[in-house]
Amino acid sequence: MNIPRVVIAGTASGVGKTSISCGIMKALSKKNNVAPFKVGPDFIDPIYHRFATDNFSRNLDTFFMEKDALIENFLRGASKKDIAIIEGVRGLYEGIDPIDEIGSTSHVSKLLDSPVILVMNVRSLTKSAAAYIKGFQTLDPNVKIRGVILNQVRDDTHFKKLQKAIKTFTDIEIIGSIERGAISLSSRHLGLVPLIEKEDREEIMEGLGKQIEASLDIDKIKEIAKEATNLEKREGFLFQVNSELKNNRITVGIPFDKTFSFYYRENIEALEENGAKIIYFKPTEGEDLPEADCYYIGGGYPEVYSEKISNNTDFLNNLKSASKECKPIYGECGGLMVLSKYIEVENTKYPMAGIFDEGTVMKKTKQGLSYVIAQPTEKHFFLKDIVKGHEFHYSKIEPAPQKKDFVYKILRGKGISNGRDGLIKNKCIGSYLHIHIGGAPSWASSFLENVY
Repeated sequence: MNIPRVVIAGTASGVGKTSISCGIMKALSKKNNVAPFKVGPDFIDPIYHRFATDNFSRNLDTFFMEKDALIENFLRGASKKDIAIIEGVRGLYEGIDPIDEIGSTSHVSKLLDSPVILVMNVRSLTKSAAAYIKGFQTLDPNVKIRGVILNQVRDDTHFKKLQKAIKTFTDIEIIGSIERGAISLSSRHLGLVPLIEKEDREEIMEGLGKQIEASLDIDKIKEIAKEATNLEKREGFLFQVNSELKNNRITVGIPFDKTFSFYYRENIEALEENGAKIIYFKPTEGEDLPEADCYYIGGGYPEVYSEKISNNTDFLNNLKSASKECKPIYGECGGLMVLSKYIEVENTKYPMAGIFDEGTVMKKTKQGLSYVIAQPTEKHFFLKDIVKGHEFHYSKIEPAPQKKDFVYKILRGKGISNGRDGLIKNKCIGSYLHIHIGGAPSWASSFLENVY
């Protein structure tokens, strides 16, 4: 399939890559059907992409996915689209190791044979900007760097100096420049504030699109994207499908609102393609737990809305009743917090479902930030093979479970306690591990197989 595509990659973290990527997506979406993607494990940026393009964003990560699965995921998202914009993660070459390329934006760009446009913070730089570009080009000549976007430019005089240096010392084209303070997106401890929480999200995206359209050469971006070569179709690598499940009409209740918004689109698709019907609901807005065969409770910021969740006693009580009925329940991070006894924020405890005896306490420092490799234990009721995922949380389970049954032995990462993760009661699992279906291809089918 011949799909124009380009990677928007940073020279480092914090260079304005997400704001610029979203602005490009929004500007292009005026006349094009844009397929958005995000490199690496991320829930928040894809939400921004969704509002910028009206299309679901997908994650591309070479830690989770083998080459064929990654290409399949890309083609699933890019099918019938005019152009794909792939936002990178951190700096272009940053991965899980300072030498290897696994988990890096550069690795994804090579597997997809996609050209790259760099985003650079040029504050206080002139000639050194050319040195940065040449260094990025030289480190891996197989990465097709085709342009650079200059962010944090002081004024026209500063731009002209940068332009002269880059033209003199490199063969890279300047796609455009953005003045200091012209664009920004607010942040929270895990990164950007999810756009689902903002009432003025349409206005935010419109503003970004207009700013980018005025600052960058959008036609040049489209021209560079056309340099990408054909990709052969891939099928059956991303996740497993059990055709026998399709007639079971299994219903899966999934909370999706300001509290619960951290879901990989691919995970939802895997459930649907295994015959599940998804029932979305909004417990933060007072909605009760819907009647369903099983429940998938994703992450988010329950600590921010802990009082509202705690006040929805019907939701919490019925969630506990569903666990007592042995309905399968899978909670990830924020889901784990709601399944616990309480959430403690600044010395105030907000009662939760209480399926697990322990509470969750918010801390001021990160308690877990890592790619994760986990081996399911014999207590796991539906997974057997090693899974890959990630964790990123400021909360901690207290008191630390000592002799609890856990469903995961952590081979890489931290988990809940002592190299273990995944509390379990009946068929309810709560874990800090965020699973991406690419790192656990049997997750959806096996979960649904254990409904009855």
